[in-house]
Amino acid sequence: MKHSLKIISLIIIAGLILVSCGAPGAKPTVKVDYNKTVENIRTLTNELDKNANDAEIRRYLSKVKKVLQPVSDNKNNKNLSIVPVNVQVVETESITEKIQYLGNISGDPSVVVYPKLSDLINDIFVENGDYVKKGQVLASISDATVRASKAQAEAAYFSAKSQVANVKVEYERMKTLYEAKAISDSQWDQLLTQKEVAEAGLKQAKAALDMAETQLAYAKISAPISGYVSNLAYEIGDMSTPQKPFATIHQIKTIQTKVNVTERDLGKIKVGQRSEINVEAYPNDVFMGTVVNVSPVIDPMTRTAQVEIKSENADKRLKPGMFARVSILTNELENALTIDKAATNKQTVLKRFGDSVRDEKVVETYSCFIVRDGVALEVPIEIGIESKTKYEVTSGLSEGDLVVIMGQNNLSDSTLVNIIK
Repeated sequence: MKHSLKIISLIIIAGLILVSCGAPGAKPTVKVDYNKTVENIRTLTNELDKNANDAEIRRYLSKVKKVLQPVSDNKNNKNLSIVPVNVQVVETESITEKIQYLGNISGDPSVVVYPKLSDLINDIFVENGDYVKKGQVLASISDATVRASKAQAEAAYFSAKSQVANVKVEYERMKTLYEAKAISDSQWDQLLTQKEVAEAGLKQAKAALDMAETQLAYAKISAPISGYVSNLAYEIGDMSTPQKPFATIHQIKTIQTKVNVTERDLGKIKVGQRSEINVEAYPNDVFMGTVVNVSPVIDPMTRTAQVEIKSENADKRLKPGMFARVSILTNELENALTIDKAATNKQTVLKRFGDSVRDEKVVETYSCFIVRDGVALEVPIEIGIESKTKYEVTSGLSEGDLVVIMGQNNLSDSTLVNIIK
């Protein structure tokens, strides 16, 4: 009987609270001592005989109502309101931490082709977008000047070659006379000098001829790799110059994306990590890649280091020059306890880790509300890695806990709640 009365008392308390919260024109009273109110109700309940009759029960309820009257009239009884909330069961699942950056896609490799000869462009045999093979001629440059230079070099070479031949004949003849002591040492030394000068002249002429032939080869601009042509910068009749690139050739069976990573995130990135690449041309598709290089040097101007990501591109949908959003998967966990970020409360506090002011450090603390026996309890939690929408919870929660995911802004610790969903 007494147990039933206790239940009835709680129902009355809840009813009075709900009525008081919505009563128009309610007048404020002095601050209510909720602990004393609860103690008075507990005393009245304990004094009620378990075999009480109807009249005694009505008197008991009247006394409870009188004790609750200050609570009902007080405007500050918000904490006693029953707040509707949505909850979610804490479960284990996989969670992936990602670091996101922006970058540009290029071929793997992409080669910029420069003219090596300064003269007029006679012909251009390709257009932007053409596929070319390694060694294929892309354009020709006027070679009249270098052909004349080559002719001069050839003449000089043959002249030097003839001179060396003559000196050799003379050398053999004078060698016999020298061995027979028919000529002086000075005459022999002079002949040796002439021979060395002639041979050096031949080498010099041969080098000049090789240079002329190389210059003549430069009159043909050839593809250093197989790939697709882009950024064609010349037209027929333009004057080529080694300072201005002719075109770029991209090999796109595989592509690479370069991003500049801040110093703060650099320690999380390692060669071999998976990456997700998104481009505006295919908004619903995710292209996978792998980190292949992390620069060991940080740019002192930007405080960033370059990271290269390689991706297969067999269908050739990714094009060099595309703007990419890159997510590098720095950490992946299975069976992790997780919580929605929206369900957490993050606060920044100043904590001291020693006796000195210099030992103070700004730290972030996290908490959330869980529901137990119809009451919302605020519990501190510690987090590990995070995804876009979730945190890994390393302590503070257990599997099966009911976490408030909607309505927590109206809660304080120990607020009465009604679970809607």
